[in-house]
Amino acid sequence: MKQPKFISGPPGTRKTSKWIVDKYKELLKKYSYKNIIILSHTNVAADEIKKEILKLSEMEGVTKKAMKYKICTIHAYCRNRLVGVKELFSYEDHMSLTIIESLFKLQRVTEAQFNADEHLFYRYLKDAHGMGKNIKEHWRSCDKASYSPYSLNSIEEMLPHYNKFKNDNHLCDYTDMIQEFLDKAKEPDIDALIVDEAQDSNRPQKEALDKMATKTKEYYFVGDADQTIFEFAGADSNYFHKLSREAEQLDQGYRCGKTITNVCKNIIRPIWNHYGYERTWKPTDIIGKHYYLPSLNKRCSAMTALLDKIKHTDETFLFTYRGTPSDTWFKKFFKQQGIEFAHVGNTAHVPKKELQCHKLWPEFCRGTPMSLKQIKNFWEYLDNKVIVQGRDEESFDEWVDREYTLDYMKYHKYLKENAGKERDFALIRKKTDPDRLIYIRKILNRGYDDGEVRVKYANIHTVKGLTFDNVVVDLTATRQEDYFTQLRLKYVAYSRGKFDCWTVASQGKYTLGVR
Repeated sequence: MKQPKFISGPPGTRKTSKWIVDKYKELLKKYSYKNIIILSHTNVAADEIKKEILKLSEMEGVTKKAMKYKICTIHAYCRNRLVGVKELFSYEDHMSLTIIESLFKLQRVTEAQFNADEHLFYRYLKDAHGMGKNIKEHWRSCDKASYSPYSLNSIEEMLPHYNKFKNDNHLCDYTDMIQEFLDKAKEPDIDALIVDEAQDSNRPQKEALDKMATKTKEYYFVGDADQTIFEFAGADSNYFHKLSREAEQLDQGYRCGKTITNVCKNIIRPIWNHYGYERTWKPTDIIGKHYYLPSLNKRCSAMTALLDKIKHTDETFLFTYRGTPSDTWFKKFFKQQGIEFAHVGNTAHVPKKELQCHKLWPEFCRGTPMSLKQIKNFWEYLDNKVIVQGRDEESFDEWVDREYTLDYMKYHKYLKENAGKERDFALIRKKTDPDRLIYIRKILNRGYDDGEVRVKYANIHTVKGLTFDNVVVDLTATRQEDYFTQLRLKYVAYSRGKFDCWTVASQGKYTLGVR
């Protein structure tokens, strides 16, 4: 079995954005791009790599479509290798979470059993497969509280319905893609294989990667053993720590300043000591500060510094956490403070268009001329109390490209005569609860801008690979994790930042990474 060469580096050492791109350029001198494969664990990561690779002068004329399965996720590559082997595996034939949700509704599974946010049933199947265990074996050793309210009996009862649904509809899930590739696909004829964030690979994925690499001339794993935070899903930190001993080490940091780097080193050092090595990790020239917040609802100098920085800079902020309660606390905090926010990977909590409506309409009532685009933006939100019946947004298309006033709209019978009297939120057609209106007012008063949402939040498991100017980390623990897992989670969390970091450490039960 061919062993991969491991490229190891702490967070922010440009393993992906620099080493992989540079290595790809080097490989292009020897092999065709058609025979070089780069695999990642998420579509977001794969798309980012693809975007950088296609910028290379050597790739001129190569389309994004041509690279579809040259740079993609492990699952997508496995699925693609099975096209033509079995009809089940066409391009769209994967079990989406939406389909799973529909299945549960068809089977009249109670809402308590089906967690729409986490899809616990499906996650259990993936975790069991990742550990190389059947559902009964996994239940004996897993953290059962993390799958609540499911029991082994309810999972066993649901499984036949789930499998029948897949078979009847010619669908496969992500577990099927890996297992079918291992069982039925031929080894591909490729020259080089690079795996990004390799330490997240579970046992079946590692076997699939080794099979892909059977005929390769060059085989690389890129990652960081200290960021192995998916052991509950089958990732093997011991394997990657062993690889690290012979790995090519990257040590120059391009993200974390001196303060955050030192915080991360202090967190992860017990793991370094355990495995008998000390990593070199050079920070950037940024100094930064480390603040402690006793709680999110307590006014103190650290909180003042955080709020001032959010309000008076253009910097980005990541609020990240380990347990679900922190999700609720963060959202409550954002609303109380009037901070515009979004979950990582999603749109803003209040859509930009809606905020624009609330911002533009009062200005329009005060006589400020608006462009046609601006008027269209708030038109659909206006209540029938002020819109003239029969005059809709489609009739705007005949207008010339100019600005229009409230008086003009009244004169041409688009708006009623009373349109300028109610200038605030009472004119919103779509019902909005009072708390939401209060929150919107706070956003506008704080100084809303039209740019990208700068404050985002997410669970630590979903933020790996991301970069923010500042990080706020809640250490609240909702389930028991082993000591090293606690350290790795904190290591990943703090290392997302460049400048300053805040530790929130008193919301309920928490651990600080000490024995």
